[in-house]
Formats: sequence, structure tokens, C-alpha cells
Amino acid sequence: MGISLIVILSLIVFGIVIYKKQILDAGGTVAAVLMGITISIFADTQRLILLTIFLVLGVSATKYRYSYKKRIHVAEGRHGKRNYVNVIANGIVPTAFAVLWFFNDDPFFSDLLKAGYIAAVASITGDTLSSEIGVLSRGNPIMITSLKRVERGADGGVSPLGECAGFLGTIIIGLSAYVLGILNDFNLVILTAVIGGAAGFHFDSLLGATFERKKLISNATVNFLSTVIGSIVGLIVAMALI
Repeated sequence: MGISLIVILSLIVFGIVIYKKQILDAGGTVAAVLMGITISIFADTQRLILLTIFLVLGVSATKYRYSYKKRIHVAEGRHGKRNYVNVIANGIVPTAFAVLWFFNDDPFFSDLLKAGYIAAVASITGDTLSSEIGVLSRGNPIMITSLKRVERGADGGVSPLGECAGFLGTIIIGLSAYVLGILNDFNLVILTAVIGGAAGFHFDSLLGATFERKKLISNATVNFLSTVIGSIVGLIVAMALI
């Protein structure tokens, strides 16, 4: 177990940049840097890079046409910034997989934990892209539970544009994980990312339609639970393929 000074300094500099760019607030920045350090200590730089790819994609999708999103009242967060609750809700599951991986010395379970990590990151990426891009659809979305038209930005609403963006996000994470060498089986990586990620961001919509819409749980809780489900589905897929 160890982490180089260069990685620590890089994470701190990265944290300063994302704070200055108003991507995360102060609490969110600290949480993100601490999670990055944890992943670097217990896992490897490749998995840290994969999570960074999610952050870049998520930020890009959030900032894309932000003024328009704000004008139609579907923008998330103040100035597009996210706080520590958002960061922890999205990042705690992959961080947990990184820590568990360190304490495991069985090759089979090691690969499973890597697959769970990939699925978790794919889930939060798919969810963020489907939400942030989906609200830009010209037509109103449909409620995932009733298939009736609802207003844009409604919890549980899905659209063709959002679906395409979500699946694209999972594919990007799968391809990135394979290129980074986190797992070397192409089919395993892609199927884990796409199926696990899709399960995660669709479960997010389902929770949004049933519980969040009724104010029974928060958006952070929805994000956390959907990431858990996405990673579990990813593990099931991996178990069938390893």
C-alpha cells in the first residue's frame, strides 16, 4: 500500500482547479480529493483515472447549455456546482470496491471487485449524462413507471436523447477501463460496464419516479442506491463471464 507524492500533489492541484472552475464547492472538492487519495492508496492510478474520466464527462454534460437549463428551471445545483453530499453519494461505492480489492488476494474475487468498480463508475456516468443531456430533448420525457408525458426535469422522466446519452456514457467508461488495462477481457469489461451501468441509471429513474418524487428520499440517496444496484448487476454479469 502506498501513494507517490506526485499523485498527491496532482490530486491537490486538480482539486484547486475544479474548485476555481466552480465545478465543486469547497466541501465537494475536499471529498473528491480524499476519495482520489483513498483510491490511489488502496488500488491504482488506472482506477483513479477512470473516476476522473467520469468527472470530466459529468462536468461537461452539466455545464453544457447550463444557462438554458437554468432558464427552463432544470439546472442542477448553484452555478452547476456540486457539494460533498453529491460527491460522496456518487463516489463512495467505487471507493469501497477499491478498498476491498486491496484486502483480497484471490484472483477470481480480485477481478470481480474490479468489475464492480467499473460497473459503479459506468452507473454514475450513465446517470449523469442521461439526466444532463436528456433535459435538452425537444419533446417532454415520459415517466418510466406510467409512460405518460411529464415536464422536463421531472424525477423519473426518461427520453430517447437521455437514453442514448446514458448508454454512450457506459460505453465510454467500458472502453476506457479496457484501454487502461483494469481488466483485459474486452467482452467482460464492455458488458459489465454497459449492462451494470444501464441497470444503475434506470434504477435511478425508477427510484426518482416512486420515492424521490414523493419526497421520501433525497437525490443523493437515489444516486447512492442506484450505484449499488448497478455495481451488483455488474458483478452478476462478471460472475457469468469470468
